[in-house]
Amino acid sequence: MDNSRTIRKNNRLVALIRSLALFVLLTAVLAVSLPNFAQAQDWRFEPILSIGVETDDNANLNIRTDQEINSTATLIDARADINYTSPTTSFFVQPKVVIRNDNNDVTLDSDDYFLRSRFRRDGILNTFGFFADFDQQAVRTAEREDVDLGVEDPEEVPNDSTGLVFLEGDRNKWRIRPFWEYKLSNLSSIGAELDYREAQYDSVFAGILSDYSNARLILDYTRALSDVTNGLILLSGRRYDADNALSEVNTYALAVEIEHRLSRKTQIKVAVGVEDVDQPNVESDPQFIYSARISRRLETIRMFAEYQRSPVGTGAGRISMRDSLIMNLRRRLNEKISAGIGVRAYSEDRSGVSDSAGDRDYVQLRATLEWYLTEAFVIQADYRYTAINRGQDFGGRANSNRVNLWFRYQPFSVPRL
Repeated sequence: MDNSRTIRKNNRLVALIRSLALFVLLTAVLAVSLPNFAQAQDWRFEPILSIGVETDDNANLNIRTDQEINSTATLIDARADINYTSPTTSFFVQPKVVIRNDNNDVTLDSDDYFLRSRFRRDGILNTFGFFADFDQQAVRTAEREDVDLGVEDPEEVPNDSTGLVFLEGDRNKWRIRPFWEYKLSNLSSIGAELDYREAQYDSVFAGILSDYSNARLILDYTRALSDVTNGLILLSGRRYDADNALSEVNTYALAVEIEHRLSRKTQIKVAVGVEDVDQPNVESDPQFIYSARISRRLETIRMFAEYQRSPVGTGAGRISMRDSLIMNLRRRLNEKISAGIGVRAYSEDRSGVSDSAGDRDYVQLRATLEWYLTEAFVIQADYRYTAINRGQDFGGRANSNRVNLWFRYQPFSVPRL
């Protein structure tokens, strides 16, 4: 092994020790800052430590079989779920670090940091809160849309990746979503939401990936049409700005939505509208946008599926029309075993808002199986199949098969789907 590789390996070891020390320190501070923190009635503290191995037969999704990188890596996933609940207030925060150490290729090593936060307060007439997320993540994983079976709300699923995972370096990304709702009467309400995203890439991606910001304001009016059906009118505007773009892009949309409860456990949503994309020097017609969603929550089953067509802004430095499909299904098979399957897919078409050189298709299928040895010790096996067609921009199709085996320790967690 040459000196440079030895130095990089040593730096990785130092970073690994620092990351674990930071997580342990944060966990200790939170655990002692409140008396009986883990057992408090309103607060719940759940540290979770996972150690795993991963193998991927095309880690960088290269289109040439002779340049595919076969990766075998060791992973550490350390997180802490902190929840507060009361009759009117809920709060959640999750710091997380994922450390990946490839056994053969140091360029695939990464230290990824995440922070998730949720807050909601319900008043007599007003409801307000926010979602706040931060990621510092290697581009190889950040720009690949992985199926996350732990998500139960499609609004929390990222839909702005580029599929350009063959690059080395990091991406920092913020997403902040404050929201407010005011009850006009027993039948109607108004609301507002700001969805702000900002991403920054390493300078080595100049001309390929671009720093960008994407701010979208949504205003809505909701009225109960019956005991089980609501109707919504939504008006939104967006401003997208990328460093490599000549100017900002603005979009304006009007849509109507129907929410209907088929039962106490099952709900469907259907929306249709039109969105105009205003890009300088690009002629485009207003685009139809639509979505359909179904969700179902039972004691042993969690399921949702959503199909959506809408403009998206990404690190590619442009707005594109995207048809996307999300599906998650988890089921507890018995007291010891649970299973899940998921799908993430999208087809991106620039022909409606720009030229078609950037068209791309992406699909990922995931299957997982969890075995609870005890309430605190869990073994999890994952399989992911990923396929992408990057179109004319980066010339062709690629696919990969990835397998993970995790050993998880969760001393305060309640077994759940």
